[in-house]
Parts: sequence; structure tokens; C-alpha cells
Amino acid sequence: MKRLTKKKEPDCEEGTLKKQKKEVVEDINIEELRKHAVEITIDRKRSHPYLIVSEDSKMVKVPPGYKHSVEVFPYQLHAFGAQRFSSGRHYWEVELAQENIPPKNFWIIGVEERNLTKSKRFLCSDGPRGFYTNTDPPVKLSLTPRPERLGVLLDYDHGQLSFYNVTERKHLLTISSRFSGSVVPLFNPGAGDKSTLTILDLPKPVEPDEPTQPLLSNMVAVESAVEFQW
Repeated sequence: MKRLTKKKEPDCEEGTLKKQKKEVVEDINIEELRKHAVEITIDRKRSHPYLIVSEDSKMVKVPPGYKHSVEVFPYQLHAFGAQRFSSGRHYWEVELAQENIPPKNFWIIGVEERNLTKSKRFLCSDGPRGFYTNTDPPVKLSLTPRPERLGVLLDYDHGQLSFYNVTERKHLLTISSRFSGSVVPLFNPGAGDKSTLTILDLPKPVEPDEPTQPLLSNMVAVESAVEFQW
């Protein structure tokens, strides 16, 4: 396994990237992932005051007329899930496109880990410079087509956060770390496109038989201990 020597790019998340592993990414079983589905809602009290949150706390967007620069991502526009996790596997999906509207060009999705001393964020984003992770060095992926629906699997006990293109049934990326404390979902709808960011209601899962290994085989994996935040 080779260490990355890629030069760090400016204005990206700083952290400690231990190693990266790339293999062939194949189709994944969405139904298997959905066995771990959980309901996620947005915590209104912890959302950025500029954000508009729907009545059911499932949809978030920026207000009309929000001023922003195309070159600068609005990193401050975070919303957090009302749910916290400290063990087990948890899966949710986020809609990034609407009917007759192209998929979002700008978004950040991931989790925040909270403990007594500090918090860490494990994120992937799509924005002016493409699809990135907030690791150091940042990992950039070429995503074609752009995701219309993103699946997120938090495997707390195995220390993995995985992202999936649900529409294409593809595994995109896995960030590996050792979680401690509670972990909460994080969402940023970005600015500059018409589509909203919507947390989907998924069918109630059947109790899964807990496997002894992570739910990954073919993958792009990043082991990381993130020290700083977007």
C-alpha cells in the first residue's frame, strides 16, 4: 500500500491522512445497506440561521437572493442531524436533485464526531473544485454522472464512513478512523443552484444479522484522523 505524496491544495481541510487504498468499484446492494436505515431529521436549534429548514425537518436550502461567490464555498452553512450515534451501523440517503432540475453542484455531507475535548468532521463535498474529502491531502474523485441521490453508511464500531451513488448503485468512497464520543450527521446545501438538499424517508428496515466484518469489499478507502474542520 503506497503513501500519498500529493501536494496539499490551498483552502482545503487540513488533517492527517495515513493511507489510501484504491480498488475496482463495483455495483453495491442498496437493499442490504437499507437494512441499517435510520430516520434522520435536522436539528433546527443547531442549524445556521441563514438556512431555511422545512416543517418536517427533512429539507434544507439557502434563502432566495443569498449572496455568494462562485469561487468560495459557503462552508459556514451547516445543519446537523438531531440524532446521535455511539455504536452500530446507521444508513441514510440524501436527495440532491429534483424533477426537471439538474443535480446540485454544491454540497457538503458527512458527520461530526463530538467528545469532551474537541470535535472532528469527516466530510465529502461537491463544489467549485469538484468532489473532495476533507483529508490532508484532500482526495479528489471524478464523478460522472454527478450524484442525484447520495447514500451514507456510518459503521461506528468498525470506524468507517462510506458514501454511495444510490442511483448508479456505486460505492464512491470510504473514510476510516476510530470514532469516540457521539457522531451526528452533517449537511450543507451550498449555494448557487436550484435543487434543495432533502433527507429521504426510507422503508423501515428488517433487523439485520450483524456480520463480523465491515460491509465493504471493493472500495476506495481513506484512513484519516481529521484534526481541523471546514
